[in-house]
Amino acid sequence: MPIATHTGLTEKVFSFKPIDPPVEEIQPPPDRALFADPRKSALLAAVTKVKHLTPYIGTELQGVQLSRLDEKQRDELALLVAERGVVFFRDQDLTIEGQHEFTKHFGIQDRDPNQVDPRHVTILGRGGDIRSFQNASGAFAEYHSDHSFEINPPSYTMLRMVKSPEYGGDTIFTSQTALFDKLSPTFQKTFEGLHAVHSSENVFINTINSGGTTFRLPVRREHPLIRTHPVTSLKALFYNPAFVVNIAELKASESFHTLNFLRDHLHSADDLTVRWHWEAGSVAFWDNRVVIHRAIPGGYNTEEREGKRTAVYGERPYWDPNGKTLSEWQAENGPDEAPVVKLGLDGF
Repeated sequence: MPIATHTGLTEKVFSFKPIDPPVEEIQPPPDRALFADPRKSALLAAVTKVKHLTPYIGTELQGVQLSRLDEKQRDELALLVAERGVVFFRDQDLTIEGQHEFTKHFGIQDRDPNQVDPRHVTILGRGGDIRSFQNASGAFAEYHSDHSFEINPPSYTMLRMVKSPEYGGDTIFTSQTALFDKLSPTFQKTFEGLHAVHSSENVFINTINSGGTTFRLPVRREHPLIRTHPVTSLKALFYNPAFVVNIAELKASESFHTLNFLRDHLHSADDLTVRWHWEAGSVAFWDNRVVIHRAIPGGYNTEEREGKRTAVYGERPYWDPNGKTLSEWQAENGPDEAPVVKLGLDGF
């Protein structure tokens, strides 16, 4: 006989009164990357060095201050982020007000359901045993794309580190575009057209029971398991082990084994991953639609880590059967590991 386990449905959970109404679908403005010069000549003229950190994801721009980028350069940065997944900067002079103003250029401000300040999320250090039952069953140290359970999950997302320990507290970013590309054609066709059910229930319950703050009731929403990027037209996996509870079109056992496979596929993708070590003044600017990430907790003084995260709403996730895989793009444009040389980054 199965052993009953605690569900977390405590009196605190049942007595919760939401402060904010459910989030309604919006139509965000056109993606700023669509206005960019594909050569990125204005952005590249402002930097001293472009450093690609891995073949598939992650580029560091050196010698440039985000606070001084004009509208054209910001559009070109959006395109670079869409192509490379995440772009990093160090020694930035952005203030919190400057970060808010910078983020506004890229769309309508997103708000996390647990976001206390209406304009940003404060990211703190995490410690403890990430392998314990309580932590392993939630989003504590698991890969995730930020609140994918919303109807308009975030697109462009920025994390600016205010303070950081000398070691520890790194963040890992993985390309979901490359994750999909590395599947066999048979698995790609099997997953196309399926829908993952994203739920905020687990995070909601854990937040309430731990005395944390949340503003909205939990939600479940279906999104395509494979989505198409509106700028690059590349297909990407839209998997999120922290929030996806099942695959809508599959039976229970089929869904269980499929999600286990996808988690294993993600956690074994070291070749599609970049690990970023933070310093005070470091910034990561990433595309939450096609990048999944996780913070590495423990082993450092958690009081020494603090960051500010801002984001804008993305489009409702969609799948376009006419989109391309990364390999199909390469077959048409050249054998490079990632679509960067054609787009103006050769020579750096």
